[in-house]
Amino acid sequence: MLLALAAATPPAAALPPLRADLVDDATLAALNGRYFDAQMLVGLRVDLISSVATPQQGAAMASGSLLVLRDGAGFSVRSDARSEAAAGVGADASAAAASGAESVRMHGIGQLAQIAGDGNRLSNLAAIEFVDAAGLAADAGGFNGRTHSDSAAGALRAQVTFLDGAAAVGVQAPGVSLQQRLDGGLGGIAQSGRIAGDGVAAGNRLQLQIATAPMTPQLGRELGLLQALAGLRGVPR
Repeated sequence: MLLALAAATPPAAALPPLRADLVDDATLAALNGRYFDAQMLVGLRVDLISSVATPQQGAAMASGSLLVLRDGAGFSVRSDARSEAAAGVGADASAAAASGAESVRMHGIGQLAQIAGDGNRLSNLAAIEFVDAAGLAADAGGFNGRTHSDSAAGALRAQVTFLDGAAAVGVQAPGVSLQQRLDGGLGGIAQSGRIAGDGVAAGNRLQLQIATAPMTPQLGRELGLLQALAGLRGVPR
């Protein structure tokens, strides 16, 4: 059932394979960066997908994509929101309940997972990467322009909503609650999944892509000078 829902979803909701490099805490502690220039930001894109498949209750999926590109002195915005739900045969709405994490507020990236039962699978995946601006809108022609979608079948429900500076995706089923929130005001990304049942396969996936303009030679020289001056501070006097 879940495969059927995924096959029916247009390319706008399909995310490329995740790439990851494993690092230890010491490496993370030593990482540092530099803020270049707000004008270097030329666009960003966020894709969110939440899905659940249960042995008897059926399957549900919600996906949302938001594309923001610099357009002259302002920005153009394109959106895509889709949801589907299909109730299973012999669905029992009296199954165990699993409440969400709507009251949790996070700064940065936070992931919550609670699982009770046998044979369950739950994943929370988030990726942030810097890309070329041309790659952001590669499949934006399939965006449907919607900022909200809500589907229900039996005891299953899938929702996606884009608000001012925020996005929320949620999937509910008997014994299952999936939530994803991106809050620009609080600067937080939250993914949560709760399962109370058996044989459930569920997952949240978020990908944030940021496009920046190439660094100008002048800015490169300025940053090089700043780094050189910073290095001089360590020279013994």
